[in-house]
Amino acid sequence: MARTMSPEEYQELGRRYYKQKQYDKAVEAFTNGIEFASESATATTSTVVALYDCRAACFEKIGEFGKAVRDGRGMIRVDRGCVKGYLRTGSVLEKMEKLDAAIGIYKYGMKNVSVGDRNFKLLQQLHDKLTRKLSPPTAIDPFTILPVELAEMVISYLTFRNMVNCLRVSKGWKNYLIKRPNLWIDLDLSGARKDVRRAFVRDAVNRSEYQIRRATIHRFAHTDVLRNVATACKNLTQLEFLSGNVMHDSLIEIVQCATNLKKLVHHIDVTLDCISQVLRHRPTLEHAEFTSIMSPQMAPNWHGPFPKLHTLILKMPKMVERNVSLNPDALFPQTPALHTLKVINWVRVFGIAINFTSLPLKYLEIINVFLVHMPALPKTLLSFAMKPSWQWDITWDALKPSYLPHLTHLSIANFAGLGADFLDVMLNTKVDEHGNRQHMSNEEYDALSKLQSIAIRHCTFHHSIRHMFPQWLLSLPRILSRELQDLDVSTQECQDDDIEELVRLCTGLRNVNLSSTNITGASVKMLADGLPDLKVLNVDNCTRISSRDAIAYAEKKGIVVSWNQIQSSGGRRVRYG
Repeated sequence: MARTMSPEEYQELGRRYYKQKQYDKAVEAFTNGIEFASESATATTSTVVALYDCRAACFEKIGEFGKAVRDGRGMIRVDRGCVKGYLRTGSVLEKMEKLDAAIGIYKYGMKNVSVGDRNFKLLQQLHDKLTRKLSPPTAIDPFTILPVELAEMVISYLTFRNMVNCLRVSKGWKNYLIKRPNLWIDLDLSGARKDVRRAFVRDAVNRSEYQIRRATIHRFAHTDVLRNVATACKNLTQLEFLSGNVMHDSLIEIVQCATNLKKLVHHIDVTLDCISQVLRHRPTLEHAEFTSIMSPQMAPNWHGPFPKLHTLILKMPKMVERNVSLNPDALFPQTPALHTLKVINWVRVFGIAINFTSLPLKYLEIINVFLVHMPALPKTLLSFAMKPSWQWDITWDALKPSYLPHLTHLSIANFAGLGADFLDVMLNTKVDEHGNRQHMSNEEYDALSKLQSIAIRHCTFHHSIRHMFPQWLLSLPRILSRELQDLDVSTQECQDDDIEELVRLCTGLRNVNLSSTNITGASVKMLADGLPDLKVLNVDNCTRISSRDAIAYAEKKGIVVSWNQIQSSGGRRVRYG
């Protein structure tokens, strides 16, 4: 039967039935209006939305909430920007106790309804109110339920900066954190993004109950406060300066006040004279590290002894022209416990042949340093790294033997004219108390530690072995073992035949650096197939590797491969990898 009423008239009829509480007749009228509107080209969107809204209200009255939700979603489908559909649907879902779904509808509405809509704030308020209602069971304050020990353990995994940010979460969190001295024993200002106020440091010290053990200073200019901290905090054992204006006298005063200081790391400009006085005035120091030594005017006078000093790191920020010695003859006799020494970026450290054999050194690094003579090395060494400031050509036949039975890590670079005798003298020779070579028995030789890591970079070789590298290297029994895990022969003469030998003999390798060598993709596949423990492979600037096929092959086996190439093309540098 043809309809004779318009959608608006059906809407008016339905409202009359609704007021008379004749909900079934009202639903029928609204349904007819919706059907007629869907067939009519003249019906407006607002009329269709209103019809759905009225019918949903009827369904609510008769308890058919599922149908009411469907009509609410129909309103949203017809006009996504109208707030009525979200309000109606969310309200019915709340009555159905589907609170999570209701929050989702409100949130979806806030994305689609214009902020300028007069009902937008109502939509936002309903969302926030429902969110707060659901918060207690899903967001419980951990400090109220966790044992104190467990809560402190959790917070200890946060950085100092993040812990400070936690003070701003709430008054409860702030009161909890400031009353836990164990959380404040590490004063770490390394994350500071602006200058730190003196009041902040004072408060941190008070919260620790003067029990600060480690302090890292950055963007803090008040040396008087640092002196007070060093004096008041008797347990202060580690102190690191990343930045600031701690000058010569201030630094000496601070370390003098820190009576139990064991570790000092200093990244600010400092003179050798200041370093010598710091060591003299703080005899408790075990670790002293200075990474920005100013160019010295003269050799320092070391006033010791320094009986507890076991680690000394002396670094200039860059190479300097001035030719000044470190004066090792005065320094090393006063460091009987020294087991780690790193000297970096000095023009001249050892003006004469230095003998380390009297020191119990285990780790020795001499990097970017001009040496007149090769130092005699102590037999206690576990790790030795050496890189002259320029290619060093020396008669290796005159090399003084060093007995290194415990050496496991060796790194050399920038050597010129290396002969077959060099590593033989360093690795395979036994010397007596007079420095004379001695023949070792098979038992003594077998007892020598095998190398775990070896690096030979930017070296040139004597003509007798120039075309035998790395076969010559692999002929040494202390290198040829499954214990060798790290191999770096970047920039050296190395081809596919060498890799075949390497894979056959050194099956325990985990990290291999073959950058700037003459290998091809065949070597990459051989390494991937022949070394079951290989984790990292560096083949940067290996120009004979023509495609990514071999790289992808190794990566499928779980190997991390670095393959960055730089080639010249038409006057431009092209980087690919």
